Amino acid sequence: MRIDIRDNIKEVTKGLSSMQKKQIPFATMLALNDTAFALHKTYKKQTTQKFDKPTQFTQKGFRVDKAKKTNLVAVVYVEKKREDYMKLEIDGGIRTPKNSAIVTPNKKNSNEINKYPSGNITKGAYNKLKRNKAKYFFGKPKGNQGTEGIWERYGRESAGTSAGQKIRQVARLSKTTKSYKALYPFESIGNGVAFSRKNGFDSNFAKRLRRALDTAR
Repeated sequence: MRIDIRDNIKEVTKGLSSMQKKQIPFATMLALNDTAFALHKTYKKQTTQKFDKPTQFTQKGFRVDKAKKTNLVAVVYVEKKREDYMKLEIDGGIRTPKNSAIVTPNKKNSNEINKYPSGNITKGAYNKLKRNKAKYFFGKPKGNQGTEGIWERYGRESAGTSAGQKIRQVARLSKTTKSYKALYPFESIGNGVAFSRKNGFDSNFAKRLRRALDTAR
């Protein structure tokens, strides 16, 4: 997503001397970066407003590429590792597996999964379940009862035997999941900050230009 700032730099800098105008690129760079980091802060905060108890992985998923005097462009974006699922949260759509299947947690059936109230399961949590072969198995139960997934063995542990153990599915493996609704209005959040009177680009530029002119030699 790209926010195009139609600024009034020419209007604001009208009447400056040629020496003073040399400060414009520097002030523009600083104002762009001020605005970009205000966006970054707001995007992070808004994850807690738009999602149900988002993980730290989601909250910390935004990055900033700063503007330079030679390249007056600042970019705020979703970090690559979060791109796939955040795109669904921003635009909506159908999630499809990269490999063979998507892991969809059944949060009611496992304490390991309950750590992720937003419905996510991290790669680390997935690998932890997979390594614990005494407690979990992948696939379908014997007799082909139930769907493909991650199953937990429970019960009879205190007696020191597996006899009488029960199983329950803690995550389902599927080719696709249900359609996602667009929950995170990335563009409108960005526009709201970039064009705000208090913290938007025009306000930041006016402040930065005044400081630059005050300290110019």
